[in-house]
Amino acid sequence: MHATHLRLNQADSAESAPQNTNLLGLDAVRAWAAIGVVVLHACVPYSSPDIPGLTWATTDTPHSGLTALMWAIEIVIMPIFLVMAGFLAVRSMATRGPLATLKSRTKRLGWPLVFAVLFLLPFDFYAWLLGWLADGLITPRQMRSLKFAEGQGEHLWGLSHLWFLQYLILYIAVLAGGWHWLQRVEPTRALRVGMPLVFAVGVAVLCVHPEVVWGFQHAFLPVMSKWLYSGCAFAMGVLIAQADPDLQGLTRLASRALCPSAMVCVAATMLGIWTLEQSALSDTAQASAFPVAISSSTWLCLAVLTVVSATGMALSLIGLACRWVKRLDPVTQQLAAASFAIYLVHHPVLVLVHIAAKHGLPAASPVLKMSLSTLIAVCVPVGMHFVFLRMKARRLTKQTEPISQEGPSILAMPTTSDASQSEQRLAG
Repeated sequence: MHATHLRLNQADSAESAPQNTNLLGLDAVRAWAAIGVVVLHACVPYSSPDIPGLTWATTDTPHSGLTALMWAIEIVIMPIFLVMAGFLAVRSMATRGPLATLKSRTKRLGWPLVFAVLFLLPFDFYAWLLGWLADGLITPRQMRSLKFAEGQGEHLWGLSHLWFLQYLILYIAVLAGGWHWLQRVEPTRALRVGMPLVFAVGVAVLCVHPEVVWGFQHAFLPVMSKWLYSGCAFAMGVLIAQADPDLQGLTRLASRALCPSAMVCVAATMLGIWTLEQSALSDTAQASAFPVAISSSTWLCLAVLTVVSATGMALSLIGLACRWVKRLDPVTQQLAAASFAIYLVHHPVLVLVHIAAKHGLPAASPVLKMSLSTLIAVCVPVGMHFVFLRMKARRLTKQTEPISQEGPSILAMPTTSDASQSEQRLAG
């Protein structure tokens, strides 16, 4: 469902920064949007009606406020990360070239994806089954044999939250392939033509496959409708980077667009929840994709509201952050640095806390349980991230000690400077 534009080290965050310190706001957005992803997932057990196509590990007491919060975040969160991903990919290719950027991004996104598939997904999978076992949906024998009742495991197999890494690698590959053609197009003209085009494609995809946003599509390979819709946000970031590389125009428009975009987001959330509450389709083939029967005009209205609010909120929040954030506070800086760890690790941790909260605190408020699960699912990966960095730093220190004992270098360089400190802040 969700995830983020994730930069795996300081260079990825700071590679474009020296040209414009206003882009420090992107790190602030990245940090707090990562928390938004955790909040989104933390609300899932308390949502009603259920999310089409998503089989969560457990369900708990429904809460209307958490349901609305979940869908409002779901509308906005993917466009935020994908716009930033497209924007930063263009800046990287302009500096380093398309091939070098593709190689770098593939390595830095691909290896974590492989690692997560091999080690995190199995853990995630059995955390899911543990929730089903605790709820009495499966038996210990089924958990061992992985043989479930008909339809029970239909939405169990796939990349889970890791799909974003797979899609992002493909988007960067497409951008690298079309880079030289893109350079021949006048940037302002590309923005005027391209933005309405990607908007129309997003609306068309949602009219045909509303489950892209108002549901979940779980698979090991990219789902074309999901890939196209998410690619629209990535393309917006590409177009903005071409026509407004320092985000000056976006920062000017952001404050005026935020309130209308928020109002449209509220309307889209209310209409979407109402839509999901309507009667199910009798056609099982259609019901498996999106089990709701409403008129075509309602589909179109929901699609337009969803795309308008997603685009408006994403661009407004990015623009406001780049306008107002001139220095990262310590909390935001640490969250930005650990955002990739949060993305990778929070999922199974969150599920285990959901299971424990349901059966250990049955009478507790859903808001309390959601808040507790969010806190733990953020603190655990953040702690793991900094423990890993400490271990890495200690290992590097041991490796350099023999060299330092040989005598001082005749090419001594200062260890800190205003420029390096600025890049560290930008890197989060």
